[in-house]
Amino acid sequence: MPNRTFYKDAPNYCHYFFDLVQTDNLLNELEKSRIFTQELFKLITPDNENYSYAPNKWTTKEVIRHMIDCERIYTYRALRFSRFDNTELSGFDENKYIDCIKIVEQNLTDLKNEFENVRNSTIALFKTMTDEMSDFKGTANKVAFTARTLGFMTVGHNLHHCNFIKTNYLDDK
Repeated sequence: MPNRTFYKDAPNYCHYFFDLVQTDNLLNELEKSRIFTQELFKLITPDNENYSYAPNKWTTKEVIRHMIDCERIYTYRALRFSRFDNTELSGFDENKYIDCIKIVEQNLTDLKNEFENVRNSTIALFKTMTDEMSDFKGTANKVAFTARTLGFMTVGHNLHHCNFIKTNYLDDK
């Protein structure tokens, strides 16, 4: 089991996501989860890209949109904290984000490309951080995080939703 030193800097609700990450090498885990996500995308067919496993639940594409939006938000926060910005950042309502984007027709290919672009940007950001930058603690949504914690949250959140898509959107069909 990896040495989870960043756990001490994270709220308890994050630990579930961290447990999905196999090592403490953030850049390696970002790359591995990118590959895992790309492999999952290959399993999504036109028949199940707009599928929802239950009434009032997000479609497969909406879950992917949520993954992309959250990665952007987590990395924005990580950028701010890694630059020693102690300005308290607000939270966000993930359901409102999805509701707002529903008016835009999104095709799966565009979402796949957007995920890839966002992940490339995420990796580039974390490559620029020293340990001191990664471990600066800031506040978002009234909770203290470090940039490192947000990086591992990005990986774990991504893996969680990939597993959720596989189980609830692809296996059930």
